[in-house]
Amino acid sequence: METNILKMMGIADIASLLNAVSGMLAIIMAFYQNSILSALFLILAVVFDAIDGPLARRFPSPSKDVFGETMDSLADAISFGIAPAIIIFELFNTPLMIIASILLLCCGILRLSRYNTIITEQEGPTKTFIGLPIPVSSFMLSLLLFSQINQASLILIIMSVIAILMISTLEYPKIKNIKIFGVCGLLLLVTLILPLNNMLFHIPSIILIILVLGYLILPFTNIKI
Repeated sequence: METNILKMMGIADIASLLNAVSGMLAIIMAFYQNSILSALFLILAVVFDAIDGPLARRFPSPSKDVFGETMDSLADAISFGIAPAIIIFELFNTPLMIIASILLLCCGILRLSRYNTIITEQEGPTKTFIGLPIPVSSFMLSLLLFSQINQASLILIIMSVIAILMISTLEYPKIKNIKIFGVCGLLLLVTLILPLNNMLFHIPSIILIILVLGYLILPFTNIKI
């Protein structure tokens, strides 16, 4: 059995590490009360998480699946569980936010544990997710920060709902529609160009927030994407 870390790692595992590093930097920026840089690193974490799957299929890891899947889950726990939990408390320091932070952390860990259990018995690629995918937590929080939505009570409600949906048994589709990706990618690009997003009164980031909210309620509708 191979035990040399460098020989066990594949290209996708580097993306997982960058995901975790981005999550850590997002936390550090929150300590400095820099919500925009914190949001930017959360987006980077989501991007690195999104590409590690395609990279793993294109460049299989020499250690097969277990090493990469473990790294991916640990990175996700940092960037989409620990990071948003700490950031919302650090930026919106209220006693009730402690509850939302604990909820995000616990639900994130439970959601990842269930997902890892499911895929061990699953045959073929994932088509639907049981419970809200965990990256949504950091993606939504980053959009709220980019939109300069600073109401602590609203942040608390949205993030708490996201946490509960993560451990629900609702089925969320894996989005593969190129048009949806294109529209969201364009809106995200404009959002990341901060002067342009500000000049447009944060409309691009607000539209993305609405789209994410639409995804949250998708299992309650008959809409197929």
